[in-house]
Amino acid sequence: MNIQSENRPLIGIIAALSYIAVMGAGMILLGFQGITYGSPEMFNTFWPILILLNIINIFFVLRFFGWRNAGFGKLDASQLIWLLPFLLLLAYKWFVSIGAMSAFLFGSPEWSTFAFFGFVTLLVGTGEELAFRGILLHSFLGKPASRSRVALAMFVSAVGFALLHSVNYFGGEPLQDMLGQLLYTFRWGMVFAPLMLRVKNIIPLMIVHWLWDWVQFSTLISGEIAIVAHDYLHAPIEVITAVILWYLVLRDVGKHEMIKA
Repeated sequence: MNIQSENRPLIGIIAALSYIAVMGAGMILLGFQGITYGSPEMFNTFWPILILLNIINIFFVLRFFGWRNAGFGKLDASQLIWLLPFLLLLAYKWFVSIGAMSAFLFGSPEWSTFAFFGFVTLLVGTGEELAFRGILLHSFLGKPASRSRVALAMFVSAVGFALLHSVNYFGGEPLQDMLGQLLYTFRWGMVFAPLMLRVKNIIPLMIVHWLWDWVQFSTLISGEIAIVAHDYLHAPIEVITAVILWYLVLRDVGKHEMIKA
């Protein structure tokens, strides 16, 4: 199951590239069908690909790492405090979203679509977190720990997560929007990589990722643009949190076990 530490980075990169390649192939398939990224039709077509991506992740975890070495360690609940700013933003988004959805009768097609979006974004949240904050991030860690190695692991994880979203261009996302999404997701990665190492368990990150994507895509149903009109506030919170978390993680290198050798 486990592999030598010196081979972990290569396997992590292969796992991440496999994830990106399958996602890219799925986006190209959308283009052939005349379906654009971010449209409601995308969800109806893309969910089997997302299941495949989760299966690919599980293969790499079981074959090469093991669950503990892919982000499923003992939760340090005290570190969840760093999620508080994002949970407050998330709570606001959900308040606005549910308010907008109240215009539709419960049990209507709009609510059914809303629930289906929840299922699809759950696949997104679990898959992307496991691929980039689980497998890729942890593949670059090892013993003996060093600040340079931990910094490289966090940076590679953030870059890989951002590059994943470049394939949205093949699904019809305009180039300018795709480039903006690269910056947006890179910031996310720069926060969530050190947060993973502080929290020591990937499940809280999966849950936040899932709920964030679900409420963002709910605008396709409700049309409530206030849900996504947040970047002026969200960006500085990400940058400040990332700087603090990077400092804390690199300061404490060697004090805590990050991965089983």
